Amino acid sequence: MSDQEAELEKYFKKMLDDIDNLIDTDDVLKKDWKDINMKFQWFLNGLKGYQIFEDGNYFHGFGEEIEDVDLTLKFADRELTLDFMKGNLERYHYIYYKRKFKLYAEERLLLTGFYTKGIFYHPYILTKLPIFREIAVRRTEPENTHGSYIPINTSLGTYENQLLPEKLIEYFIKKAKHFYIQNVCGCRVYHDCEDHDKTLGCMYIGDDVKSIKLPPEKGRYITQKEALRHVKKAIKNGLIPVFGRSPGETNGWATDTGHIMSMCFCCPCCCVNGKVWQNATIEIQGFKRMEGLTVEVDSEKCVGCGTCLEVCIFVGRNIIDGKAVIDQERCLGCGRCEPVCPNGAINIKLDDPKRLDEYIKKMEEFVDVS
Repeated sequence: MSDQEAELEKYFKKMLDDIDNLIDTDDVLKKDWKDINMKFQWFLNGLKGYQIFEDGNYFHGFGEEIEDVDLTLKFADRELTLDFMKGNLERYHYIYYKRKFKLYAEERLLLTGFYTKGIFYHPYILTKLPIFREIAVRRTEPENTHGSYIPINTSLGTYENQLLPEKLIEYFIKKAKHFYIQNVCGCRVYHDCEDHDKTLGCMYIGDDVKSIKLPPEKGRYITQKEALRHVKKAIKNGLIPVFGRSPGETNGWATDTGHIMSMCFCCPCCCVNGKVWQNATIEIQGFKRMEGLTVEVDSEKCVGCGTCLEVCIFVGRNIIDGKAVIDQERCLGCGRCEPVCPNGAINIKLDDPKRLDEYIKKMEEFVDVS
């Protein structure tokens, strides 16, 4: 065995063993795996091992293969794999397909993940493992991330004679001088969305927009008036605005010095943020529900039909004893559940219109678009 092979074996065993201690002491790890049962099979350039997370417990083995696994990870480059095991990789990116995904680092293939049972797990599921989580946290900078979904529900009323989301977004658009829009929504294109306009792509505003380095076919610079029209068109299409500062989103193709705001317009069927909440570690779930926004279920009207569960992309509710119950820690207040409830059992409200002024002030602590 070469020195490199021996070193890789040492770090691989350490990674497998470390979780034995972390599963009881690492609060993030405990929450990440609390309700998930999953089996991993690892193949690292001649080495193999497995991990099992089951009902809050952890089991593992080195040099063994197991049956009935959920996800198989095959590493491609020994040198890159060793850097990964040592914690030396700064970032990676993924490409996923119908039955597998690939992770790349430094433009080299790190690993291929195979959905062994045919059940799809988004690549974000790997961030629940501490070795991947550390890289994801560095990349996304959760301490510098802040934003919220702004529901378009008419029950929230208006603020200064405007719909709440339009009023909030208009404030920042009118303050900014530089605007860029993606030609299509990558999420809706990938999933071939049939319910919403694929051309309503994400928008970026602020002085750092000038640093965007994307080919012409990806997007274009627009005027302030075009930006305002884009927002109105997206809301009319039934898309939910989500905006704020998200360094991880622009990492690699724009310079974020605190002067770029991301504005996405999300549908319930394709939204990547939903994939994050369904699959990723809680450490990188940076966007929060807007302060003062409440979502509640009237148990007398609720018949437990489950319609609200179908549109909740954040896994923010369950049916318990025949009634819908909202998980207030996971619900982001996007408002999608209220209009689909056939019995009018869901109420979404903002306790005080002045919350918008508070939200603006808080947002400006994270990002200055002027």
